[in-house]
Amino acid sequence: MTMAMVKVYNLGYDVDTGIGELLHTTSVRHAFGMIRREVANPVEITIIEDRLIPTALELTRELSGAWVEGAGQRSIGFSYRAIHERDCWTCTYCGRSVSKTPPREGLLATVDHILPRSRGGESSWLNLVCACKECNNRKADRTPAEAGMALCIAPYDPTRAGRGGVGGGGVGGGVGVGVGVGVGGEHLPALAGV
Repeated sequence: MTMAMVKVYNLGYDVDTGIGELLHTTSVRHAFGMIRREVANPVEITIIEDRLIPTALELTRELSGAWVEGAGQRSIGFSYRAIHERDCWTCTYCGRSVSKTPPREGLLATVDHILPRSRGGESSWLNLVCACKECNNRKADRTPAEAGMALCIAPYDPTRAGRGGVGGGGVGGGVGVGVGVGVGGEHLPALAGV
């Protein structure tokens, strides 16, 4: 039998959509240890040889992205929450405010890959944006140009910002799909063709 690997997600994993910050994978044995120590809870399970085996865990406390990356304390932690903070909890496509607990499901905060992962899009500051569930579903596995959607907030890397801090602005670059550049905290409209 091949040993199954268990995905470990940061606090905030959404079981329904499968959206969450994947921190790492671990062995089933280590996963059971994490559950026993109450460090994580199983969010997905399967049956292998008549045994319930976790396939995904969610941490019981949110883990800072700075710790995950091994960066210093002055570093800005990269996480899905940090993406929402950088974009001021605003959908990059429609400009509406989003939330973890919205008044209606379409305004649920999600994170979208501008260049889809299926096409080699990375999970990085410049390829991830805050999006409402409605826009994220509409865009699906396409680029914004293919979906006929424009970015109204340009992504940037706050770790390279002049003033630092999430939402503190800075200089960012595109991800190869014509994304505009935000300078000094401004959110500029996307360039044509996105």
